[in-house]
Amino acid sequence: MEINYVIDTFFAIFAMTLIILMVPGFAMLEAGLVRTKNVTSVLTVNVMIYAIASMAFLLIGYEYAFGSWDHQDGMSKWAFFMFQMAFVGKVVNIMSGGV
Repeated sequence: MEINYVIDTFFAIFAMTLIILMVPGFAMLEAGLVRTKNVTSVLTVNVMIYAIASMAFLLIGYEYAFGSWDHQDGMSKWAFFMFQMAFVGKVVNIMSGGV
């Protein structure tokens, strides 16, 4: 196993972790912008949107965006997939917060 492969995979996993840690922060931002009685609803919507977007990316989005699963860009294909899935979930989460 090459050192570049390990470093690229580690960086993708680290970046994915940072993106996933942005989700509760954005949920708290949205919760602070609504009335107290609606906080639970906003937090639930944030979690559900992230879950639905991630599942949709898993089922159809990845192959639609990147084609085959058989590419090697110098990192683990699963690390690349997880990074992209985290980003898709976060983008949809941000878009829902603007509505």
